[in-house]
Amino acid sequence: MNPTRRKFLSTASKTLGGLAVVQSFPGWAFATRAPQINLIHRSSWAMGTPIRLSMLESEFDSAAADDAFGTMQEIDRVLTVHDEKSVLMAMNSQPGVWTPGSQLRDVANAALQFGELSDGAMDVTILPAMRRFGFVPGSATDSDLIDFRQMEISEAGVRMKCEGTGADFGGIAKGYGVDQSVNALKRSGLSTALVDAGGDLYALGRPEAERPWKIGIRHPERENDLVATLEVENEAVATSGTYMQRRMVGGRDISHLMNPVTGQPVEHVISATMVSPDTMTSDALATATSVMDRAAGQQLIESLPGAEGFLIYADGTHYISKGLRIRLTIL
Repeated sequence: MNPTRRKFLSTASKTLGGLAVVQSFPGWAFATRAPQINLIHRSSWAMGTPIRLSMLESEFDSAAADDAFGTMQEIDRVLTVHDEKSVLMAMNSQPGVWTPGSQLRDVANAALQFGELSDGAMDVTILPAMRRFGFVPGSATDSDLIDFRQMEISEAGVRMKCEGTGADFGGIAKGYGVDQSVNALKRSGLSTALVDAGGDLYALGRPEAERPWKIGIRHPERENDLVATLEVENEAVATSGTYMQRRMVGGRDISHLMNPVTGQPVEHVISATMVSPDTMTSDALATATSVMDRAAGQQLIESLPGAEGFLIYADGTHYISKGLRIRLTIL
């Protein structure tokens, strides 16, 4: 499978944009300890999370910021599962019918590839389980099918093969939105910026000639503390964790991260941080390695050129990929 993985990540790094980091904010998965430079920050909301954009004062462009935010908000409207009128939900409600749309097709195509790369751990057809536990509106039955191979792509669009199957792009769409927003900034001529979408981020360029951006990774058990710092430049970072979204269901406190095989919540990885050339890849790999067992998750990370990972397990141990050990500082 390594040749396939190499080809995929090589393609992704050339075609997708990135994201970035900014200042500490207690509710976010990431916090940055920014250098002492003049930054202008703009905030918005999309993909169910606060969006933070930081630009150098010397490069600040209000129209470019508006374009970046508008790009992400448009993708949110197309791919959200929280609006029955979205393009994604139109596909989910019409099994066998081709639903057109370039954004839908782009994300669905990546979702199928990540499903194969992770041996099904990253499965966007997890919608029935998300509904069953109340993380997404709607109802589900025991006969509903979770299998990413039920999603088909053609020139006509994307469709689900059968009833009882539905896609939730929550583990990949935010990263895609960040990438497209960064592409919009690049088209506007910006060379340095930070985009943070609630823990999915891309660091464009470097704020000072002698240093890259410094990212703080939130401690999974202490909301206002950092567990590690990481320096990044023209790279994407994404964190997935069992602490981010939780619900009480039947007297049980559960995570939003689901095992596609069992349809049940997982808890063994409490924080998964991935670094890669683009945010969609980091987003998808953070989700996949949160679901996979230790050995499989670590093997996946080590097999992907350009990808690095930092995993914290529920038993208090952690894993740092080889390429990240000289860049990550545990606090």
